[in-house]
Amino acid sequence: MIQTFTTQNTQPIRPHICIVGGGFGGLYTALYLQKYRHLRRSRITLIEPKERFLFTPMMYELITNELKEWEIAPTYSSLIAGTSISWQQTSASAIDLARQTVTTSQGETLTYDYLVVANGAESRPVNIPGVQEHALTFRSLEDSQRLKVRLDQMVRSLSFENPLKNPRMPIPVTIIGGGASGVELAGKVSDYLGDRAQITLIESGPTILKAFATGLRRLAQRALARRKISVLTETLVTNVTAKTLTLRQGNTEQVIPSQLTLWAVGTQPRPWLGEGVPENDYGQRLTRRSLQLISHDNVFVLGDSADVRGRHHQPAPNTAQAAFQAANRVAANLAALTQGKSPKPFNYLHLGDMITLGIGDAGLWSFGITLGGRLAALSRRGVYIFRMPTRRHQVKVARRALSESLNFLKANSI
Repeated sequence: MIQTFTTQNTQPIRPHICIVGGGFGGLYTALYLQKYRHLRRSRITLIEPKERFLFTPMMYELITNELKEWEIAPTYSSLIAGTSISWQQTSASAIDLARQTVTTSQGETLTYDYLVVANGAESRPVNIPGVQEHALTFRSLEDSQRLKVRLDQMVRSLSFENPLKNPRMPIPVTIIGGGASGVELAGKVSDYLGDRAQITLIESGPTILKAFATGLRRLAQRALARRKISVLTETLVTNVTAKTLTLRQGNTEQVIPSQLTLWAVGTQPRPWLGEGVPENDYGQRLTRRSLQLISHDNVFVLGDSADVRGRHHQPAPNTAQAAFQAANRVAANLAALTQGKSPKPFNYLHLGDMITLGIGDAGLWSFGITLGGRLAALSRRGVYIFRMPTRRHQVKVARRALSESLNFLKANSI
């Protein structure tokens, strides 16, 4: 009999593990659970309303058609085929920790023995006039599709202009946010539009990529300079319209044109779906080092919604890399608990950082080594293919990548 330590101290033969959220934390926990033979008898329910999982670190390649949607956004049904995972395409609306239930938006109430909450983050609301109406975000598959449509429209409109009658001026494009997402967007949009656009990257702090290693930051700065992307630091956006931005630098304000404005700033954890639980100042749930929710042995929280601390009380970052590792630890701890063993602490290991800087260009930093250019781009692609959810999907994507590489070599050997 499989022993389960729940708040009711029950011992079900087939424990029910309910997972809220199908992002990196939730989906990978469900898949990692498949490694444990004794858990193949358990019920694993994944609650996720979207049809497709999104491998967000490679979203930027959709802009430049380097990757296809099926590569970075496989369906959940294809990823869980042949597993013991049951996927419910709905969202969770309420969690009752005392009764050990999850209620879905469809009104169904699920009773769990173990609960994993990995419902991620959402865009942080901002009090800047015009942002909601006129700035595009880049967080979802729908966002990428919307951006592609806008870019294609811009290119088509330019193709119909007569340069003799109307001398072409570069289209002003503005990206707000100098973190990884803003820098990666800037490079890809620039490579897609070429000299048809003048791109401005705006950062409120003193430098772009402030959380990254110096060598990686320098690679990014050089890549932006090669593409003639203007970078404005220590600059605040105070107003956004359909065709302009109002900026403030110190005590000076100016209005600049912007036909396309992209918002790449700030997220916040999605709210807890039940009675209050301990949180930090950012709204993340406090956990033990085992990733168990404080005061609830059978509830695990990971990803953007969790405050995860290492052995020296250092917080783990809110990144896909951290979610990969945390999911593996949650699955291992669930396997241990269901066998009457003690869970182990999660120790995040920072393996490095990778960012795309344009078509065939990237920056990579790992254990003190910085690499840039095409080799970094190939390394980044290889690492991310290896990190994709299932072996079957990894092979499909790798085959296409290999085919493209062979075609590139042939074309350049002639």
